[in-house]
This record gives sequence, C-alpha cells and structure tokens, in this order.
Amino acid sequence: MKLHNLNTKQYFKSRNLCLCIGNFDGIHLGHQHVIKKIINNSQSDNLKSAIMTFVPHPKIYFKKIDSNFNIITNNYKKYFLNSLGVENYIEYKFNKTLSNLDAVDFIEKILVKQLSVKKIVVGKDFRFGKDRKGDTALLKKLSIKFNYKLSIIGHVKNKKTNHKFSSSTIRKNINEGSFEKVSQALGRHWFMQGKIIKGNQKARLIDFPTANMKPGNHILPKKGVYCVNVVCKGKPYKGIANFGERPTVKGVNLLLETHIFEFNRDIYGKELTVEFLTFIRTEKKFKDFKSLTTQIKKDVITAKKYHKI
Repeated sequence: MKLHNLNTKQYFKSRNLCLCIGNFDGIHLGHQHVIKKIINNSQSDNLKSAIMTFVPHPKIYFKKIDSNFNIITNNYKKYFLNSLGVENYIEYKFNKTLSNLDAVDFIEKILVKQLSVKKIVVGKDFRFGKDRKGDTALLKKLSIKFNYKLSIIGHVKNKKTNHKFSSSTIRKNINEGSFEKVSQALGRHWFMQGKIIKGNQKARLIDFPTANMKPGNHILPKKGVYCVNVVCKGKPYKGIANFGERPTVKGVNLLLETHIFEFNRDIYGKELTVEFLTFIRTEKKFKDFKSLTTQIKKDVITAKKYHKI
C-alpha cells in the first residue's frame, strides 16, 4: 500500500483512483464490507483503490473531545488497510485551511484537480466541507460537470442485532467495558499494545508478577479488571489485567498491568499485545494491601474459569 501524506497544495502523482472518503476508525465489520466493495469496484473499472482520511480526527481538531478518542492507532489503521488489499492511503492534515474549505471547493480543488478521481465511494450519510454543508446530493450534482462516477453505500447492519455498525457505539462499549460487543462489531478483539516498563513490583510480593505498559494514543477502556489474551514475541498466552490508577497502592498514572498465566520470563522492554475479552470488576480502593491480595485471588479464579484453565 502506498502512503501519501498531503496538504491541499501538494502535487499528487497517482491517477485513476477509486476513492473512498472517511475516518474508518476501528475498521469494524461495516468498514471491512465497504473496503471490499471499493476494491471490487476498482478492479472492475480498472482503477486504483484509495482511502482518504484526516489526521487528527476533525472532532479532535475542533476540541469537541480529547486526544484519547480513536478506537485504534493511526499506525495500526494503516497496517490493517494494507492487509485488506487497499492500494493507496491518502492522509490529509486536518488544519485551519482544510476546515475552512467549502464543499464545492473541496470537490473541485482536492478531489478533481489534485487527485483526479475517476470514482468516489461514500456512505449515504457522508458530510464534508465547511460546516459540513456538503453531502451526497452535491457530489452527485457535480459528477457530470467534473466527470467522475459516484457510488453511495447504505448502512451495513450487524445480522445478529440488526443495528448498523457504528464507531461511536464501539467507543461507548469500550468506555463501558462491554468487550463482547466490541469484539462482535470489530470482527476481532480490541487490544492495547506497548513496551513493558517497570512498575512498583509490589505484585511480586504475592507471587503475582505483572507486565506493565502505559496506554497509547487511543480510546481508554473502563477502569477495572479484565480477562485478556496476550501475545508476546508472536506467541499467544492467557491472562488477567487491570487497567487504572491502582488507588490501593497510591498510583497516580494510568497503567495496564497484565499477569500472564503459566509464564515466567523477563520481558522488560519487549512489546506486548493485550486483547480485551470480558470485564470482571470495576477498579476500587481497598483498605489495605492484604484486602487487595484477597480480591486478586478471587479475580484469578474468575479469569481461569473464563479461560477454561
């Protein structure tokens, strides 16, 4: 997949694009359905498939939400799109110039003159341009003038729930710790990934070592204890994890602490992937470390029962 980081004034070399515009946050099953259609459309029309997206997310730019908003990191988004067979990933820096560009200028200056698109694929609710005044009706109206084809895709629904797939709903479920619903919508488990750092090592006192990592630049789950899958050096393991501030031991920073079952190796500095499976309990402050230890033992029993080990 070719990566293109552009602003509105840069020259773009690639041509004959079948372009889909959107943030594709999470790349859930609905997104994956759309991406397959884009690739099929591209192949049938002898065009190059392309995804256009914006960084930061417009909602982050307008400060309607904080930076911990995206379901997945930008790097993982690129990796996943590449694995699905997308040929071009076009990323625009969302800034003052782009936010002030009206809908007609967006079509003419970016889609037509800069990118020379041959086909545009968007969802039926797609809005664009200053104050989000552009819509599919405008794209259709100007398609004859600027000689591009337009394909409008309807909502993709979850067959089990009959509700449309929605990044907003997935964010809500992550915030609430409802990871069965998250996994169902993504078609895979949501995960946190990072390098293992040293913690206060108090868990070692009760023979419960944890691999600790700081959260990345993505949405944060509900504070609490989870059953998790763990991938270390390409090998899968089962485990239990706590995400939060660790109030009983006077923690002040958010941390993911993961205990890997049947694992006893030094992995400081190594990269770990922790997949969230199900929520066990909310993080709370215990009266002392002994009370916390008692609860941890109960949590481990719950997690091992879930994992069937």
